[in-house]
Amino acid sequence: MSRFVLILASLWLILATAHEVFTGRAWIWVIPGVSPPLMFAALPLVFLLAAPFLKRHRLPVAAIAVVTFAVSLPSTGLNFAALWRAPVQADAGTPLRVVQLNTDYWGQLRDGTLTDPRDKDAMLAYLRALDADVYLLQEHMTRIGDTAPPVTDLSDVEEVFPEYEARTAGTLLTLSRLPIKGHEVVSSDAPRILQLPPPPYALKVDVEVEGTTVSTYNVHMPIQIIIEQDWFSAQFYNEIKRRHYIRKQEFAALTADVTDNTNPLVIAGDFNTSPAMGDNRQLLKATRDAVSYTSIVYPATWRVGGQLPKLWRNDWFLVGNALHVADFQQIDPEGNSDHLAQAAELRVLGAGTTGTQQAALGE
Repeated sequence: MSRFVLILASLWLILATAHEVFTGRAWIWVIPGVSPPLMFAALPLVFLLAAPFLKRHRLPVAAIAVVTFAVSLPSTGLNFAALWRAPVQADAGTPLRVVQLNTDYWGQLRDGTLTDPRDKDAMLAYLRALDADVYLLQEHMTRIGDTAPPVTDLSDVEEVFPEYEARTAGTLLTLSRLPIKGHEVVSSDAPRILQLPPPPYALKVDVEVEGTTVSTYNVHMPIQIIIEQDWFSAQFYNEIKRRHYIRKQEFAALTADVTDNTNPLVIAGDFNTSPAMGDNRQLLKATRDAVSYTSIVYPATWRVGGQLPKLWRNDWFLVGNALHVADFQQIDPEGNSDHLAQAAELRVLGAGTTGTQQAALGE
């Protein structure tokens, strides 16, 4: 038994190392990447706890478990910053409240896998009660067979949010009660042929916050796998390969735009990317994760409402440049989505921010 456990631990170390090398790079590695991120922390812990009870190889198994955990840290999804929650200066800067939600096909009933009953009016009332300055909403769309055409009628939005300006691009909807200075789609040159969701995948809207322009990025990246397809067919794997390369290009375009933007930044949405996938890691390096300012240890956002456990973080809320995160919450959607809502109380420091102040934001 001791030798068997040693072999298993060694094999998992090899697999974990390979995962960190290939995730986000090799298209076939999408398949192990859809595993719950917590698995990459749990299995090394199991080996570590088992080591003292072995008759032989205790030290090698324990050492391998520790090394494996360290190798897998980026994929675990654990928020280690919760151990030293970042200091917040809530009185500095101009307040800005931003809410993000995947609206699950705009609160409509639909066919397909993993569906729940929805009420669009209840969803709109729920969003209104969150009282944000800016809403970044995804899946402003319906479902017809294997396609997801955008909703083009904004009359329901205008009725519930009469004082807000709306900007749309495909299935992305951004609402702002602050003045909008401009907007544009952020995209790569990849062929726009995917559905679920259809392109575009990022909408940048600049809003004015007391004289300072804040750039908001509303993001909904395409899913990696069409789970309704036959997993033993060539079509299934060809689709994974096609989606991998398009996702890679879209993340690269978004990261480049964010990196070149000197405004205070908010980048939020359904990335369809868990920490166990490497697709968004360059974007993470260029921004700050709002979750790191909280005590949430495992910030999973999907799936809410049953059928699957809530083990994946598909939704992200990132900030950049002269923004404080005064408060960040993941909120129960109250039956209006299969994703948690994300709400951030931000502080905009403005154009006069000193280098010392900006450096402090990364603490």
